[in-house]
Amino acid sequence: MNEKIKDEIFNKDEQSIDQEQNQQEDLTTEEKAEEIIDPLLVAQKEAKENWEKVLRLQAEIENLRKRTFKDIENASRGSIERVIQEILPVIDSFELGLKVDTSTKKGVETFIEGQSSTFQLLNSILEKLSIETINPEGMQYDSSFHEVITMAEDQNTKPGYIIEVIQKGYRLQQRLLRPARVIVSSDNKK
Repeated sequence: MNEKIKDEIFNKDEQSIDQEQNQQEDLTTEEKAEEIIDPLLVAQKEAKENWEKVLRLQAEIENLRKRTFKDIENASRGSIERVIQEILPVIDSFELGLKVDTSTKKGVETFIEGQSSTFQLLNSILEKLSIETINPEGMQYDSSFHEVITMAEDQNTKPGYIIEVIQKGYRLQQRLLRPARVIVSSDNKK
């Protein structure tokens, strides 16, 4: 019987040693799992935070785009309004001119005077808006500022020079709004 008890004690000791080893192995496995899971959780958290940042930045960019578009639209509208406000006195002047009685000599003179004043008013507005008139009469033809309507022989003008301006051109600073339409002298030789 003694041997039986010894065997039981020995078996119990072996079992407890096995259990301790299993627990240590389990702890080691858990520790290993934690070592793997912790960085993974940290990386997932960082990824989530970065994704939220990306979404916020996309929203900010979209808002900035909308604000910029609205600002451009408002600036454009403001520019158009400013030009219209400048032109309104010209319209008023034309309306007054239409009311002038042109059946008398004095009425015709008043009408012509009014037209001249309106023309001066319009030119001052163009100047205020930095719009330059291109009147190239007597100048050499330049395709970047002039449009040839026709060529004509002229004994008094060198070939390639402008004889007559049919329609003046206009430019805003250095940008051509409309080329001057001209008649250019052709080569006199036949």
